Amino acid sequence: MTGGLPRYRNLAVPARFVARWREQAACCGTDLDVFFPERGESAGPARQVCAACQVRKPCLEYALSNRITSGIWGGLTVRERRPLQSAWVQDARRERDQAVLAADAAGHTTTAIGRSFGLSQTSVTRIVNQGGCLGPGRSESQPSSSDDGTYDFGRGGS
Repeated sequence: MTGGLPRYRNLAVPARFVARWREQAACCGTDLDVFFPERGESAGPARQVCAACQVRKPCLEYALSNRITSGIWGGLTVRERRPLQSAWVQDARRERDQAVLAADAAGHTTTAIGRSFGLSQTSVTRIVNQGGCLGPGRSESQPSSSDDGTYDFGRGGS
């Protein structure tokens, strides 16, 4: 093995990128109270600023990746971001699982993969055994059954 482990993109956005998109944001220099309306106040003024912004997507991704639960980010309120948060987390896990499978296919050990991705050996083994995703109606604790009625609890011979 000559190559190193694949680098997984951390869920949090790197600080260097954060500073760059914030400098380009239409809200730069705007009163922050506009983006944190009190209960019952309109989000309209913030949405107007966001509508003209060229970095709405990075702004929204920042809020989702850091699980920010207040304010207007990327032109969306907390309630509007909530369903996106779930989808974002699923996408991030799917991407991580694909990278774990690639590392496994390259011959790296579960210990090395776990260290690289911040996962336990058990989690790495689960991802590898399930092919990176759960099938419909299958939970993490259910073993898969084969046609002959036996159960596969992981890799290895019968």
